Amino acid sequence: MSTSQNIIALLYDFDSTLSPECMQEALFRKRGVDGDEFWEEKRGLIKEAEQKGINYDTECAYMNLILRYVRKGTFPNLSNQELRELGKEVVLYPGLPLFLRYIKESTEEKYKLHGITLEHYVISTGLTEMVKGSAIGPELEGVFASEYNTDKNGVICEIARAVGHTKKTEFLHLINKGGNKDLSIDVNGLLPRELRRIPFENMIYIADGPTDVPCFATLNHRNGISIGVYNPDSEEAFQKAYQLREQNRVFSFGEADYRTDSHTFRTIFQAVTGIAERIIREQDEAQRKGRREGPKL
Repeated sequence: MSTSQNIIALLYDFDSTLSPECMQEALFRKRGVDGDEFWEEKRGLIKEAEQKGINYDTECAYMNLILRYVRKGTFPNLSNQELRELGKEVVLYPGLPLFLRYIKESTEEKYKLHGITLEHYVISTGLTEMVKGSAIGPELEGVFASEYNTDKNGVICEIARAVGHTKKTEFLHLINKGGNKDLSIDVNGLLPRELRRIPFENMIYIADGPTDVPCFATLNHRNGISIGVYNPDSEEAFQKAYQLREQNRVFSFGEADYRTDSHTFRTIFQAVTGIAERIIREQDEAQRKGRREGPKL
């Protein structure tokens, strides 16, 4: 595993961060299901479980409800392949997916002599297949989200992984240690900082709301950068983002607009530049230290 630690990671939530809608809306539109009624039914399942003294995770609730719709024929023969195809129909915020490609290419070209690279990741409570099938899919180094297992006919039949808001932080640690690249690495094991593939201080986490606080906190306590975004058409979304900044949960916040003239684009670009310049300073200091100490005999 490389220990140069020259990689900058941009990590994104998906719904309301990269898209103004829940990605499942693409599925609802195709199958003629009212999204509001689906989410209300999900809330009803959670309330029903609470009355029985059961804590029903919201992610498991919506994923199980989709499976119920499969079994009763509302979503007949729904497969992971179809979910990936439906990802193409997910609406994205302005500037995407070009923003991801541009910031990666421009950063790596500018700092080519220093070997600095940039990687994009999505960490979401949504569905892996839909993220991978979306227009940003080809730009991503990795996707960590919820997944279904399938039966012998390829139809989704059980939950393989449900990603909740606290589980998201597990993937920050996985990326930090390089466990997504080297499967032999134990994400819960001790790994010296200098051997970690992407230090937390090289990470920028971009998300929309209070449910992302565990990830914000993880990075904020480890010198990473957290940036909030909000849907410019929603006053409620703005208020949530404003509160995150007031509570020092995020370094900055702006509209979910990734075009080159937007405040959010400039903020992220400046944050990436700051990390790159710090990496270069650390490289220079390591070289000076090596010269002072001389060769080891």
